[in-house]
Amino acid sequence: MSKSQTVAGIPVPKAGTPEFEKMNNMAKKSIPLVLLIFTFSILEQQAFGMIFVNIGQQLSAPGRAALITSIPGIVLGIVCVIYGSLGDFVSLKKMTLLGVIGFVIGSVIGFVLGPKSIWAVIIARVLQSAGGQVSGSVFLVLVSKYITQKERVVYYGIFVAVFRFSAALGVVLAGYVTRIDWKWLFAAPILSVLCIPSLAGNLPDDHAEGVNIDWAGFALIGAFAGAVTMYFTDMNMFWAIASIVTLIAFILYVNKAENPFITPEFFKNPAFIATMVVIFVGYFFSYTINAGINAIGINIYGIDSAEVSSLLVWSILLAAVLGFVCGPVVKKIGRSASIIMALAFMGLGLVAIAFAIPYGKVAALAVAPCIYYFGTSFFYSPIVDTATLTVSAEESGRVLGFNDLLQAITGSVGVALFGGLMSAGAMSGGSIVNVASGKASTYVNVFLVGGIVVLSAMVIFIACRKVIYSRARTEEED
Repeated sequence: MSKSQTVAGIPVPKAGTPEFEKMNNMAKKSIPLVLLIFTFSILEQQAFGMIFVNIGQQLSAPGRAALITSIPGIVLGIVCVIYGSLGDFVSLKKMTLLGVIGFVIGSVIGFVLGPKSIWAVIIARVLQSAGGQVSGSVFLVLVSKYITQKERVVYYGIFVAVFRFSAALGVVLAGYVTRIDWKWLFAAPILSVLCIPSLAGNLPDDHAEGVNIDWAGFALIGAFAGAVTMYFTDMNMFWAIASIVTLIAFILYVNKAENPFITPEFFKNPAFIATMVVIFVGYFFSYTINAGINAIGINIYGIDSAEVSSLLVWSILLAAVLGFVCGPVVKKIGRSASIIMALAFMGLGLVAIAFAIPYGKVAALAVAPCIYYFGTSFFYSPIVDTATLTVSAEESGRVLGFNDLLQAITGSVGVALFGGLMSAGAMSGGSIVNVASGKASTYVNVFLVGGIVVLSAMVIFIACRKVIYSRARTEEED
């Protein structure tokens, strides 16, 4: 067997060694700037997701406005799994610098040419999505490989907090910027170029010796991710067939290829598979909750999306604040207890929204969602940390990539299913909650079903946790 076939990834020094301390210091110097770029990336994603309709109308292309979010979303789903996996093999410094350059170029195109053509806006957002996501993936790889095990949950919590704050800031800024000129949204990320010198001096520049990058494998998994995302974007049978074909092709490839980036043994790891199932079921309602709350506000309480956002944003900010404190809590009570608590609050939060509908918009749209978002703050850190511990440190990037891919797919599946039920007025004949038949009954029942689904993830985790943690990698800590 050749050397390239025996290398699992970039060698990771053992915790406590001088080599590890060196990499740990480099990671800690790089992380703040990586998070700053990630903040810009999420801000852009959320902001343009709020105002793409306005942009389409201004550029006399309302029919193409949705492409401003859908095409970059497809690209995002593809690159998530690729970047995380590449983090096991290639230089994090080179990955990051190329990502920043792409992010800045996209921002410049959007600022200069965006007001002239909707296609320029779409191209700019694609480059921003592809370039900006590198920062998120690199952050997770840095933490999983070069931060001590006892500190990881703290960093993952900070990551969640930054994501939530960035999302809330993007939603708020989008509304105000439209009063001036939306092109200025493209201006802020250009400042990312100032981070390049420091990142170049501190990010790890190691790569796996003797490893040939499996571009064919990445192309197949990327094609599968793109086909699945496209199918749940427009529900076209062509994309359903493409999803099945690319999945079969990927399975055959990893079983037959000489040196695939991920081996069949990866999918025979019961701890890894069980953790991925919990993630899939637990995040099933993640893309639906905001859309569902928006629909409730418009169709039940007769308010517009702006007022819905002003009520909902507080629960998102709560999740952001809790992100900074969840790390110490997880360290205190443990990963397993944290995951159970998080899924319990997420599931009960969806049930609470259903029961709060008869009590008015503040209860249903501002107060009850806080329960769900409280849970999300304590779910991401321990479940991701658990997932990375089911494989060797050299393989953790691939786990992070599949985690990101799975979250994107399950959210798309969930919003397609539950969004379709809400649009069709399904389950409108009545409910155990005291609401009238019709739309109110539909929303109540959809959120009740969503709550049951998320609570089932908690049951699955409890049933499988011995399997998960019996296979989990452990490390010696100082």
